Amino acid sequence: MTRNTIFGVVALGAAIAAPFFTGNYGHYILAMAAIYSFVGLGMYVLVGLGGQISIGHAAFWALGAYGSAVLTERFGLPFPVAVLSGGLIAGLFGVLVAMPALRVQGHYLAIATLGLAIVVQQILFQWDDVTGGRQGMLVSRPSLLGYEINDDGYYYLIILACLVLAIWLVRNFQSSFLGRSLNALRASPIAAQAAGISRSYHLIAAFAFSAALTGVSGAFFGHLLGQLSTDSFTLQVSLSFLTMAVIGGLGSISGAIVGGIFMAVAPEMLRDFQDAQNVIYGLLLIVCMRLLPGGLASLPARCCKILNFKRQSSATAQSGTSQLGEVTK
Repeated sequence: MTRNTIFGVVALGAAIAAPFFTGNYGHYILAMAAIYSFVGLGMYVLVGLGGQISIGHAAFWALGAYGSAVLTERFGLPFPVAVLSGGLIAGLFGVLVAMPALRVQGHYLAIATLGLAIVVQQILFQWDDVTGGRQGMLVSRPSLLGYEINDDGYYYLIILACLVLAIWLVRNFQSSFLGRSLNALRASPIAAQAAGISRSYHLIAAFAFSAALTGVSGAFFGHLLGQLSTDSFTLQVSLSFLTMAVIGGLGSISGAIVGGIFMAVAPEMLRDFQDAQNVIYGLLLIVCMRLLPGGLASLPARCCKILNFKRQSSATAQSGTSQLGEVTK
């Protein structure tokens, strides 16, 4: 077994055991960490692999949440079908958003995704008959095989199982022809297209997959919270998603998971700071970009590299000292 495999097995075991050592509120935080990890995976696919910037992922999150809630409450669809449908709805909108990405890049694309987030939020806010508008919408607890899941700890384990499946899908996507082509397009679009890689096809696939993962996350979020409001899907949430992805690490799947954990735990740690939270997030983002370009996920490797460098320096110094002693003799 490789080191990464062993680390993954240990991390999964710790994640499964975590709810047995925490209380009800701890179960909620764990569930939110798993939900945000879905968003982190979506950001990794789009930003990490595709090299495309998005500050409108709150729109996909909202579409997944409201889509699943409407299908469950209005049409009586089972919880698993509603969650998958929420991801499908968000994925279809991801295809629509990918259309402008075929003509614009960089900050122009970021502005286009920002426009989507604003439009979706206003539609959900004004569509009273379906979404509840200003008063919001109540969402029932999830149920499987006729049993209602009222305990957040059990719900967390269900989300965790789905997250493991999502990680497997993203790993396969990363190593597939699509993933390798996205890496090539990110590194050099001109060279990749000269080699026969279709930029439009691959960017649409990246947007659709990323949006679908985020939509599934939103569906889980709605059923966990029990009530949806457009205040949960603002521009600030989109910016938080991008910050989460950068702080966790855009270059790896583990960075997406670490970013999701950070997104869930940080507000609890910074609760006493209240209005200064955004300032602290900004400072953390600057520090990570300056000192940890690979995000928090790269911290263990960075520490090992520093320790190895110190050991080599010490060994070199000792070797130099012994050689000098021999010459003196």
